[in-house]
Amino acid sequence: MFVGIACLLVFLAMAGLMYARKLSTLLALPLMAILIAVIGGIPPEDILSKVIGKGVVQLNVAYTTTMIGAMLAELMNKQGIAKAVVRWVAEFGGDNPFILSILLTAVTGLLFSTLGGLGAVIMVGTIVLPVMLSIGLNSVTAGSLLLFGIGIGGMFTLSNWQVYMDLLGVSQAAIVNFIIPFAGIMSALVLVFLGFELKKLSNLPYIAGALALMAGIYFLIYSTAGSAAGATTPKADLSSIWASGALFAGLLLYAFVRHKQNCTSLPGLALLTPFLPLAYVLIFHWDIIPAFLAGLMFGTLITWQRNSINSFTRCIIEGATNVVPAVIVMMGIGMLYVAVTADQIKQAMAPLLLTVIPTHALPYIIFFTLAAPLSLYRGPLNIWGMGSGLATLIKKATSLSPPAIYAMLMSVGQIQTVCDPTNTQNIWVATYLGIDTKTILVRTIPYVWVGVVTGLCLAVSLGAVPW
Repeated sequence: MFVGIACLLVFLAMAGLMYARKLSTLLALPLMAILIAVIGGIPPEDILSKVIGKGVVQLNVAYTTTMIGAMLAELMNKQGIAKAVVRWVAEFGGDNPFILSILLTAVTGLLFSTLGGLGAVIMVGTIVLPVMLSIGLNSVTAGSLLLFGIGIGGMFTLSNWQVYMDLLGVSQAAIVNFIIPFAGIMSALVLVFLGFELKKLSNLPYIAGALALMAGIYFLIYSTAGSAAGATTPKADLSSIWASGALFAGLLLYAFVRHKQNCTSLPGLALLTPFLPLAYVLIFHWDIIPAFLAGLMFGTLITWQRNSINSFTRCIIEGATNVVPAVIVMMGIGMLYVAVTADQIKQAMAPLLLTVIPTHALPYIIFFTLAAPLSLYRGPLNIWGMGSGLATLIKKATSLSPPAIYAMLMSVGQIQTVCDPTNTQNIWVATYLGIDTKTILVRTIPYVWVGVVTGLCLAVSLGAVPW
């Protein structure tokens, strides 16, 4: 029991240091892993060879996926694909504040299923926010909608899926089964948020129509891609592989013609680039890395210019460079994972976790609803902070299933994604609009907290948590 309490104190101390900004997450996670290993009595040779040596490469698939995804995001930035998508939607959406705001939020979500990082937020935000302000939205509403869009898009970020798959052992099928309806719930809450912000009864028909349209879209996606929670992800559709081979052969010929004609224009089909990897995963059941590579090839060939080889090389290097901090965080998460899964730590922490963590439906919903703010400030329910270690311990020491833990982290994580005043995107949005990050927190958290409750209830309804 003493060892378990000491490990818990290490968690709390690191949380305090991160909250006070005395220690970065990049340093806190590996330091926490080593301290817990020492306190737990793991032999020094095992700390070197297992906690550090094996821990650093524990999430190698996840950070490889992250780097390839970042290369695709960099390609989209350099070729102007992301800007073109936003501008096309802005022109298409007309001047109705409700319709245009929802369309811009939706396209932000679609883009951030592929994009990531502050650079992408700035690139999209400097286009989206002025348009929203020009149609009469106030600064807090416009900034909140951008953050909602980033949060919903982040649910479909394939590299993040890989982290959960590696860390919790949750299947890709279980992720799809939860995330599609949950994204629908969060999207509906955005509609409600905008309805209250605009305060116009004339928008009620638009809200009803948008809810009906959105329900149809999510149902279509779910009926195509969904499967039973916890089921084994089906193999890639063979016909899609052959069709992709034919597509890329045609694109090679198309790129050759563009090269000969010295074309520099952006073709309309290039706007499909950010959505292609997600389509391959959801519809054709491809693995995540091949899906990203297919998107990278498509984006390169469809926009081919005479300098594309050099440009593509720069995208590879700069994309990988952009996510080095995220990769280092994943190395720290891997070290923490190996440390807390050691028998010494697991046995010491199990009594505490069994006392605190609920494993049945109603306590699960109530407990994690009340604990949801612990996802703020890299807290114990934040997968990119202390939550990586706690989630692993919960998996090892309790009877909660991987889909239940994933659903909990994804649900409570929306508070951190949208509301957290210390997020770099929240800070930039607030600075750009001349408002305070706490104002965004106060305005958005009631809606996001409702999303947390419904996400937890969804996990129960899917059978992830027993009654």
